[in-house]
Amino acid sequence: MPAILSTGIALFQFQWPVELTQTEQVSIEDFERALQEFDVGKIPSQVKLSGIMSNFAYQNGIPAPALITLLNAVTLPNHLDQASITAIIKGLYPSTKVPSAHIFTIVNALGQGKQKPSPVTQNLLLRWIIMVQDVLAEPTVLIKLYSVFFNLLDMISIRASLCHILSITTSRKHVRPFRIQMLLELSKNFVSEPALVGLLNVYKEYCPDVIVGQSVAGKSSIFQNPDPEWRNRLHTLQDIAVRATDACTNTTSFKVVRRGVKMIRTAVVPEVHTFCSDKLSTTLEDVNGIADFVENLDRLVLPNQLVSILEDPLLRHYVTLNPNHTDQRRIDDWMSILLDARMPSQGLDSCMSEALVEVLEKVLHYVRYSKHIPKSVSLYLLAFLPRWNGKDNRDIILGLLAYLPIVPFEELQQSTLAKIEFAVLDNTIESAVALLDYYTTLVRHWTTTLLSLPDPDSPGVAEMMQSFAALVDYSSLLSLSLLASYTPTQRAISTVLSYHETLVHTISHAVSHAQIRILTPFTETIYLLVFFNPTLSTLSRLCHILATYKGTFEAAMSKPPPGSKYEYPRAFVSHFNGFLMDICNLLWRSRAFNGTDTNALGCLLPPAILPPIAAYLDMLTPRYALQAVFSLSHHLVLSGLSTAAIRDLEAKAATDGRLVRTRHIGPVTQRSLEALAMDGGIKVSWADYRLGVLRWLGERGVAGIGVLMSCTMKQLMATKITAAR
Repeated sequence: MPAILSTGIALFQFQWPVELTQTEQVSIEDFERALQEFDVGKIPSQVKLSGIMSNFAYQNGIPAPALITLLNAVTLPNHLDQASITAIIKGLYPSTKVPSAHIFTIVNALGQGKQKPSPVTQNLLLRWIIMVQDVLAEPTVLIKLYSVFFNLLDMISIRASLCHILSITTSRKHVRPFRIQMLLELSKNFVSEPALVGLLNVYKEYCPDVIVGQSVAGKSSIFQNPDPEWRNRLHTLQDIAVRATDACTNTTSFKVVRRGVKMIRTAVVPEVHTFCSDKLSTTLEDVNGIADFVENLDRLVLPNQLVSILEDPLLRHYVTLNPNHTDQRRIDDWMSILLDARMPSQGLDSCMSEALVEVLEKVLHYVRYSKHIPKSVSLYLLAFLPRWNGKDNRDIILGLLAYLPIVPFEELQQSTLAKIEFAVLDNTIESAVALLDYYTTLVRHWTTTLLSLPDPDSPGVAEMMQSFAALVDYSSLLSLSLLASYTPTQRAISTVLSYHETLVHTISHAVSHAQIRILTPFTETIYLLVFFNPTLSTLSRLCHILATYKGTFEAAMSKPPPGSKYEYPRAFVSHFNGFLMDICNLLWRSRAFNGTDTNALGCLLPPAILPPIAAYLDMLTPRYALQAVFSLSHHLVLSGLSTAAIRDLEAKAATDGRLVRTRHIGPVTQRSLEALAMDGGIKVSWADYRLGVLRWLGERGVAGIGVLMSCTMKQLMATKITAAR
């Protein structure tokens, strides 16, 4: 039976279990119900209440609203005994960032007075602040409260924890003469108190000529983490919450990244630390937000170990905004030393150690951010390629080598590409897809490099453009061989289309950048994508690619970019127009394989082979003609969709109150539409039907076919302009 205080309120022991069974899962509803009962003072079974709240806090962490409720319970006047208060505080695992208001609640409870918590409770709360300092929503909140903490140093019971907080928040601006005097007096009155000596040593780092002699004598406090196990569990819960919300605090915060003691001991890359800074400079460790970073951008000094850039986003921002050749050399030298230190003892081997893989992963993140691969890394990988099996850590190695600078293509082919192909290709379509993915990324990176050039007439630009054109021809040949040499899968076809989408994005800049020229895809690639394993997405993406090419040709030829001295040969443009004419003949005009139209290529089929194909088709299905078998109504992929489009028109007519006696069963032809109107069905012309199919597809996200037709067929251009008006 619970003990009864003189006030008549029951006292319950809120004990947290030392060992938790993994099968004991507590839902959020049970926790909220227990918290509500606890908040209003209802006292159910001690075991049930303490078990629910303790298990939930350890398994999931406590949300911010519940956290403030429990903090108020232990800081405001209450009837809980000290054991219950201690148990509650030890179970305050925040599941999210701790708001500043929670810290203010604790600080408001510090000091002496009848309404204040006991000294033991105050000390526990300060220790809790020390352990959650890494997960504060506002990292500067402790700095703002520096004066409050310092003025409470006369309380012996909480002085050790106060000195710990002050030691981790002290910066040059906090070291004032009156504070030094107060610390010296306290040190004189309380001789050799470790916490005071430790704080004085922190002050001495900033004023070594003021704090001298016996004032810092005695054993100094190291200010270690009060409970490493508790803090490790806190970080685990925080990581779970970050992954659940797809957040990434390290990449968005303007504050130096700090890891726990355990992570520091096993870390491959050191943290950011700056030593021997003067009074006028500001270190990265002093930055506490984007405003602070911008304000001190000109006064910031680099840390001692620039290799920390591999992990610290703030250092990356600073180096990017303040480019310096010397700094880049330092980073490159550090990476060279780091890679040499992680090199296997037997030299270059086909297997990489876990530590080396971890280093390369961090280097890859940095390279993707900076768009520049350090020379030491590229040299290391080039030396490693002959021993590489082409499979282990493929994404990391190819991801790094995709950021090689533009060099003469023959040199790149001999030094790098040949080695990569020898290692990666193993006569499987998966290896060819991985290689084309690499070339796609390399083309994208070289495009970025070309676009960043200020003047197309600068020395070396012409050679870079030739290297880029050679790379595109080479990678385009690989995409063609991927379709022709293997039985292409949807993954392979999508990779080929992604490559050409990257290429068409590159040539779209030819309108405004003279250093970019239009490079068309291989003719055979277009027709292989059209006829072999066609899908709706393949047709739509291919048509969108060709439409972008056409628009770029028209813009670049009608108004060349400034500084452009290149003119596209008429034969080159006419050959590309042949793609467009063939696609329109297939899908729109029902004139497949026609080679008599202007610029038409007849899909590269010799005229002599067309009669046997037509005879074979007539033998199979006499209803269909070869010229129309790839049209919107008869295409393997589009026929069912075209029928669905006409049925939607019929349903809309019936909804509008029109009498629809006969419905079309498909496939739709010009004659069938005339017969449908005569039999009491909807009246729609052949042109309106085809246009309606394109709009119907566009409304459902398949806009590529309609985009190509509208920018190629004259009657659709007029329709589009009329609709726009």
